[in-house]
Amino acid sequence: MLKTLAVVVLAMGMSVGMAQARGHMHMQKPLSPCETERPAAASCACGPGKMTCQKGMWCHAFMSVCRP
Repeated sequence: MLKTLAVVVLAMGMSVGMAQARGHMHMQKPLSPCETERPAAASCACGPGKMTCQKGMWCHAFMSVCRP
């Protein structure tokens, strides 16, 4: 009896955890590439390292660096 109760509680806990984890998974759209040597108009991916540049930052693509 106690073993059955433990299995039921464990199964319920696992199913609730899976449901919560599934709710947190969402697909993010990939960032568009930055225009090099120009201030970014919106968040973008800089260089081959795909570093995220925020709006107004300059992308130096050779080194994958964003500078204000």
